[in-house]
Amino acid sequence: MFGLPGFLCTIDQKGEANNVILEDSNPQNSSASINIYGPKGLRRFLRLALALSRANLSYTYAVHELILEEKHCPPNWQDWACLEADITRDPPLFCERSGRDIFANNDGFWYNITNNEENCEMVHAMSIKHTIPSVGWLIIKPDQSPSLCVETAIKLGVPKGRLMGELKRGNTIVIDGKTVRPEDVLKPRLRGHRIAIMGDTYDSSELLRLMQVLHTANQITSITLDTLVHEATLDDSLYEDALSKGHSVPSVVMKLACQLNVRQLVLTHFSHRYDRIDSSDENTIKNKIGEQAIYSNKSKSDKKNKPSLQIILDQAKSTDFSGDIILADDQLLVKIPPVTQ
Repeated sequence: MFGLPGFLCTIDQKGEANNVILEDSNPQNSSASINIYGPKGLRRFLRLALALSRANLSYTYAVHELILEEKHCPPNWQDWACLEADITRDPPLFCERSGRDIFANNDGFWYNITNNEENCEMVHAMSIKHTIPSVGWLIIKPDQSPSLCVETAIKLGVPKGRLMGELKRGNTIVIDGKTVRPEDVLKPRLRGHRIAIMGDTYDSSELLRLMQVLHTANQITSITLDTLVHEATLDDSLYEDALSKGHSVPSVVMKLACQLNVRQLVLTHFSHRYDRIDSSDENTIKNKIGEQAIYSNKSKSDKKNKPSLQIILDQAKSTDFSGDIILADDQLLVKIPPVTQ
């Protein structure tokens, strides 16, 4: 949250926002270069942060807010947090465009928040428990187009080239009096990727409930996630401390990961009480996407009384979870595993 204003300024400096020319834009009906989604209050926070710092962005942005109900908020949250921007005192910025207010469904979830059409990528949101309203995101990619089994097609007498293309497009062809249908040569359609990214939380079980709802409604074929990004702020021995601060420990995350049949788990948001894993440690974990590891460049004398992230990794690996585990680091690129079935 605190990094978002600075991140937007960094984008501005690098010129990576697919800029529009502000002077030629009508604030009432022009679309934004960057669309930001988050819980109620984000619009006001970002407006004030950019205004007070006199950040003069050269591109436009819009904040689309998930409207919170009482069940989405921790106790007494409304008593001390003003979420609504007062346009009489804090008018929209010149670079700000109108965002949508997105209301939850009766079951408490926010579905298809980006308003994509059917058979396109869907982003759903759910409320997760923290000391302030926090949100998790579920990204569901559309099913992949079925690929052609070239070997089978050749065995059926289909020559390489245009006719194979016709079969791939779903058209039936006739060769030497023999009919070849697409289903004869196309491999089974693979589902799209499913990726979940959780915000700060000590309980993200709503993600499991959302997956169950989608499965019951036949919107997904199984309760399986390809990648889950989830915090593990403290190790299991500090569970009570983590809970009081609204954060998670490995055992809690691993239980959820098993229930969701997660294939790749990315742990993040580690407390500064832990040092990076020493590169000289024979147990150092290397992720499978570039042989990168979370190494420490501190001397051993600096770390005598400071545990490393190895303790969190070991606790995560000691469970029944059978997927890959990655300890996240700044600017780490994570490759989503391919869907094979």
